[in-house]
Amino acid sequence: QSTVKIDAGLAWGEVSARLETHGVKVIGGRVPSVGVGGLLLGGGYSLFTDQYGLAIDNIVSHDLVLPNGTFVEVNEQTAPDLFFALKGGFNNFGVVTSFTLQAFPQTDVWVTAVSYPLDASDPVHRATENFVFNNTDLKAAVLNFYGAPSFNETSLSAVLFYDAPEPPSGVFNDFLSIPGAAVGVSGTIVMYCSLVIVHPFSNLYVNRTARHTVPVSHYTVGILDEIKTQFEKIIFDAAADNRPFVLIDMIPEPFTQLNTHSTDSAYPHPPGCPTVLEAHYINAADDDFFVNAIREAQRAIHARAIEEGQSFTGDILYNNYAPADTPLELLYGGNLERLREIKRRVDPQNVMELAGGFKIE
Repeated sequence: QSTVKIDAGLAWGEVSARLETHGVKVIGGRVPSVGVGGLLLGGGYSLFTDQYGLAIDNIVSHDLVLPNGTFVEVNEQTAPDLFFALKGGFNNFGVVTSFTLQAFPQTDVWVTAVSYPLDASDPVHRATENFVFNNTDLKAAVLNFYGAPSFNETSLSAVLFYDAPEPPSGVFNDFLSIPGAAVGVSGTIVMYCSLVIVHPFSNLYVNRTARHTVPVSHYTVGILDEIKTQFEKIIFDAAADNRPFVLIDMIPEPFTQLNTHSTDSAYPHPPGCPTVLEAHYINAADDDFFVNAIREAQRAIHARAIEEGQSFTGDILYNNYAPADTPLELLYGGNLERLREIKRRVDPQNVMELAGGFKIE
């Protein structure tokens, strides 16, 4: 099977542009501005997760400079403990300079983006719940998006994705038949790498972001209703308090075969899909407002998910979406002690404490 070696300092838009010329793809980022290193040292969910697992599940090896300055190639054979630790353990074990990933043939894919009026949320939520509980086609993926670029402009949309030039009849009918649906991009057949390069978030520039995540095993109508309620509450409260923002977004992503391809990794591969909650804004004076608003939304949505049996107290949070003060136990669960032992062995002088991010100690 072919592989691709990717420098850690690149962004996924650069990687996708190069891979397209070679007719291959890797399981990696889908937003062009996202960095290779952070995503591949964290986890890496994508539109291919149900088919191939997370990005870290498709890493073959890491080129690593250890804290003592030694260069090593880390893979399952040369250093299995370190290979485990680097798949979700971020920069705690040295500096990764490049990654070797499994490569897959580049194919045309089918993509349709559908926008709905916010008052059409009920049928969208029913369609999503039905997809979650009944879809068995691993090539089919759905990404729901609540977005508001201003106080008076809110939207609900769904990105429908199929890993082939055309989906089988009926796969997405529930989403496409909703009254008031506006199809912005209809069945476009493109190379997947091109889809990454033209991602709509490519030019989103903000100074500040408050972010959190809610693990949800299966999205029910009740959980999706709570996401909508919290989305609208943040916008209403921001308008009432005159807190301008660039974008408020909440993104449920209903994977249906989430951990079929899991590998032994620092990131524990929890059963919950990582719902992302974000507020992008400009003014430092608004930090407390938006951080607290996102935290309150996370608590309310998580409580609803627990109530419906689709999450639990202490459930693992996806490390690339979790806030900076998240306890390590909520990132690594039962893997934490093993990671601490590897850290002590690899970095006895605690050199990597000088780097930012979540620190295993």
